[in-house]
Amino acid sequence: MLGLTDVFLCVCCLFANITITSCFCNVTYNSTDVIVKCDNANTSNVPKNVTILFCNNNKDDCNARLFCNRDFKKLRFIDISKNSLQYLPQGCFSSFVDLEHLIISNNQQLGFDNMYNAFHGLNKTKIKQIHASNVNQVTVIYPYPRNISTLLTKTSLKTFHLAYNEIQTLESGSFYLLPMTLQDLSIRGNRFEWNPVFLEIASLKSLQKLDISYQCSTRRYRQRTRRHIDLERNITNQTKEDCKDKTLGDLFRVVPPSLTTLIATGLISEYSCIPRFGISRQSKLEYIDISQAGYNTWIGPIDVHPVFNNIRELDLSNNQCHFIETGFFRNLTHLTTLNLNYNVLGPFMSFTKISASVFHGLKSLKCLWMTNNFIKHLDKNMLKDNIYLEELHINKNEIESWTLDISHLKYLTLIDCSRNKLTTLPKSVRDSLDAISKNKTVMVNLKYNKIICTCKNLNFLDWMFKTRVRVILPEGFQCVGFKGNISYGYNYLKKECGKENSVKEWLYLVQTICLLFILCVIALVVYKKRWTLIYRWYMFRLKRKRYTPIGGCAGGYQFDAFLSFADEDRPFVDRVIDELEGNPEVKLNVCVHFRDFIPGKSISRNIVTSIHSSKKTIVFMSRAYLKSDWCKYELRMAITEESHMNREVVIMTVLEDIPHKELSLDVLQYYKKNSYIIKPNTEEELKLYLKVLEKLVN
Repeated sequence: MLGLTDVFLCVCCLFANITITSCFCNVTYNSTDVIVKCDNANTSNVPKNVTILFCNNNKDDCNARLFCNRDFKKLRFIDISKNSLQYLPQGCFSSFVDLEHLIISNNQQLGFDNMYNAFHGLNKTKIKQIHASNVNQVTVIYPYPRNISTLLTKTSLKTFHLAYNEIQTLESGSFYLLPMTLQDLSIRGNRFEWNPVFLEIASLKSLQKLDISYQCSTRRYRQRTRRHIDLERNITNQTKEDCKDKTLGDLFRVVPPSLTTLIATGLISEYSCIPRFGISRQSKLEYIDISQAGYNTWIGPIDVHPVFNNIRELDLSNNQCHFIETGFFRNLTHLTTLNLNYNVLGPFMSFTKISASVFHGLKSLKCLWMTNNFIKHLDKNMLKDNIYLEELHINKNEIESWTLDISHLKYLTLIDCSRNKLTTLPKSVRDSLDAISKNKTVMVNLKYNKIICTCKNLNFLDWMFKTRVRVILPEGFQCVGFKGNISYGYNYLKKECGKENSVKEWLYLVQTICLLFILCVIALVVYKKRWTLIYRWYMFRLKRKRYTPIGGCAGGYQFDAFLSFADEDRPFVDRVIDELEGNPEVKLNVCVHFRDFIPGKSISRNIVTSIHSSKKTIVFMSRAYLKSDWCKYELRMAITEESHMNREVVIMTVLEDIPHKELSLDVLQYYKKNSYIIKPNTEEELKLYLKVLEKLVN
């Protein structure tokens, strides 16, 4: 028991609202609560009138006797998370009749047996919130036992978090037996796959929030990265028949009508597209998050009843989406916030006609997020239907010139176009912003763009400094074309651009011409020698990593030949590879990019290393080859290898007749100076072709 001195001190502190730090625990008194924190402390004594108790961050096993079945009649809140607890006696918390909040998370070795012990007798308390996340790291595949839910059936529980517990299966009744008062359920970070038991979620009539994010299934999950997306093919060849995923349809079928918030971040699906799916007529869903799920193609539409349509916020960010079917959003007429951040919508917005109507139907949209989508161009009429838009976030993209019409957006308050490549804003946009800002504050974030300080752009600079619109720029921002702060540049241009001093203008012109001439000469020299410079740079990097050039090795080359070709020509090249490597009479060791490039290295470095490590580079020239930047890069590096190492490298095979006017200058020069082989059309010609290749390589 506490001594008389301690009791007197506690009474005084109750009115003073101060903290006592003794050799035991940290005790704080205020007008309503006695708060005890026993982090890494001697926890042998805790005041009996404690209402809030914390026991966290104990390196050793936190002693359960500190809190189990103690005479804490007023205890309402207990947090024993982040300890090394491995055992809790049955009915540990049952004596705390006023208990409302129980947190046992991050005790990884507790397991479900001790969770059962912890929940035993909670029906005698006023429990409302339970956090039991990351308490079952005992085994990977572990069915969640129904008897735990049975202990909670007759409670008034409202919040139940079971995240990160390695649960893959559930016993029948695990959801059905949860109390009807439950409003917030989190099972994120487990290992669930679709199971009929999930249908029991629909029985939770009071459930308002459900979090099923990041289910790490044992199913093989496809990697969906930007480098594997063929944008041109995917944009032009999308069909509804290819989109057969049922994950979202199954998910919304088990959603209780009372649910308002659904969080399904990182949802694992067999397919990478969002098909047409419907939401129940009785649904009260307002917020849906299906971000980070790898859905790179959105077909839809999302079917919502026109009258019972409550969806206000939709988060589809981080899906690497590169295609949206027309009408995907058309039924979401009450949606106010749409998050499309961190997708790959740039090519879709630039090259497809349907991008102009992609947001058709979103008549209530107020906030649109399209941050970091590689966007270079936005269709003029993209926001034609979204007249109530208040915030537009298109920052961290690659927009060089503004093309979007905003004249009809009378409610606009913020445009965030920071971290783009804008040099100015057109007069029509400036006039629209001025008209909108007459009755309210309008902000335009232009941070980290490439605003130019020239006489030609003086009207825009003048608008920036005089408009009612709040233009946001970083402190000390320097515009392009002037060395110094943009305000100094603006003042300088106001004086200089209005002068009629022809001498100064001519001097400036002459200086500019001279400077441009010098820069052009330097640029011309660099341009003519660019491939040599690139090649030498990679050779320098290889030498720094103690790589010995092949030409100086006694062991010879790693490959007999490096094959440079376009993917469209692969059928013929595959035949050549089979003959060169499989024919015992030839049996050459060839290097091809899809098989022999080293993962983790950059493509350009792989190309230079492969050419340098091969006796010859066999080029398969075609129209497709000339359209590929990487193919042309391989040819230029091979030609540079010839001149740098003073050896014959390139063996060119022409696959089709290409007029000289379609050839680039360097390829045309190589055509004229060197001989090449025409693609064989018969089996006899192919045999002769292979013998010629063998002879040229050896």
